[in-house]
Amino acid sequence: MKNVIPKGILIPIGGGEDKKESKDILSRVISETGKTNPKICLITLATDVPEKAAEVYNKVFSDLNISKISIIHYTGRKEADHQDNLKKVKECDLILFSGGKQLKLSSLLGGTDLLTLITQRYYDESKFVLAGTSAGASAMSNTMIITGSAPEALIKGSLELTNGLDLINNVTIDTHFTQRGRIGRLIQMVACNPGILGLGLGEDTCVIIKNGMMEVVGSGLVTIIDGDDIDYTDLADIKDGEPITVEGIKVHILGPSKQFLIAERKIKMPD
Repeated sequence: MKNVIPKGILIPIGGGEDKKESKDILSRVISETGKTNPKICLITLATDVPEKAAEVYNKVFSDLNISKISIIHYTGRKEADHQDNLKKVKECDLILFSGGKQLKLSSLLGGTDLLTLITQRYYDESKFVLAGTSAGASAMSNTMIITGSAPEALIKGSLELTNGLDLINNVTIDTHFTQRGRIGRLIQMVACNPGILGLGLGEDTCVIIKNGMMEVVGSGLVTIIDGDDIDYTDLADIKDGEPITVEGIKVHILGPSKQFLIAERKIKMPD
């Protein structure tokens, strides 16, 4: 599936989405299914407080007149492929990964039949929506950042990376981006592998990814780090703990409603 554009819709959210007032992001997530009362499956594997997450989202979706909500939560990988879980994924129109810890999510879901089913539906079904907030968004990448402080972000060796859920190719997603000053760690990630795009999502901000294009929704900014024109970096020559030098990296900033063409690596200009 690596070279196939998925037919479904991927919606990574930067965390902190408005759940009390306008609820613009979650309303848009619902509308992408094409249904007024879609079946939602909330996957709370990333959080240490699944009951609280379920309570919050049940309230939000009830306010949005959604009545069909199922929950998937388990604590051991052997439970992942239980028929009840597979049935919930088969029958839903929308999956939402809650926030928490992305490593917890990937370690409980990675390599399971449950993830295979989620991925197949995302690739094969045009109105299937796969959304995730905070850690649930970060884990969508094929390679994800699990640690890396903002003050030390441009020091070699300061990032810890691991495999994500591999739902989007050649894009690494970082969340709470503007609020936590994470641009440095995404620059280092892209400098290590200029073939990927770094996608930094501010809070209460998401991108709707479909048909090879991203659209920004929410109240904040999206930052895209593009290493395609990097001329020089000394990453291969310096030791861990030393500061990084990079020349030629590009930064794109997108506000609400702006669109970005992923393959072309450029903002789509208004018609």
